[in-house]
Amino acid sequence: MQIMPPPAGDYGFFNNYISLAPSTDLITALGDNINEIKVLALDLSKEQLDLRYAPGKWTVKENFAHLADAERNFCYRMMRISRGDHGILPVFDIHTFVVNAHAESRSIESIIEELEHLRNASICMFRGMTPAMIDLTGPARDITISVRALGFAMVGHSYHHLASIKEKYLASAI
Repeated sequence: MQIMPPPAGDYGFFNNYISLAPSTDLITALGDNINEIKVLALDLSKEQLDLRYAPGKWTVKENFAHLADAERNFCYRMMRISRGDHGILPVFDIHTFVVNAHAESRSIESIIEELEHLRNASICMFRGMTPAMIDLTGPARDITISVRALGFAMVGHSYHHLASIKEKYLASAI
């Protein structure tokens, strides 16, 4: 089953991310995206991974650790919605999660390995869904959104961070 992008609509906070996702099948987009993440992350030096583009901003490595936390969060929301649960989930404090992930004490290889396992689990979750499950809706932040739209938001979120790393971190280091 192909999972194509959601119809145009008001997806609140998630609109920015959905607009960054490619207009391809979601499974293809998820696979292509993790490959791009791996290529970039594993090619960076320790100095590049430790860059902050401004005081108080995350390091490049912390951005990659954040992607792992975000993957878990997106998938948990999508799993609950796809199973018919309409309970409201709290927004998680991304800054607290980043600080407490202690990315600085981990190798980039271990962070990317974790993210790759999570992404593979996400792909398996989507492959196990019926077409009806993909279009179920539920609460996320202050809106009602479909599993399909959240899947594309998850991909777009990763592309948002990849662009940020390239434009704000690496371009300024040259």
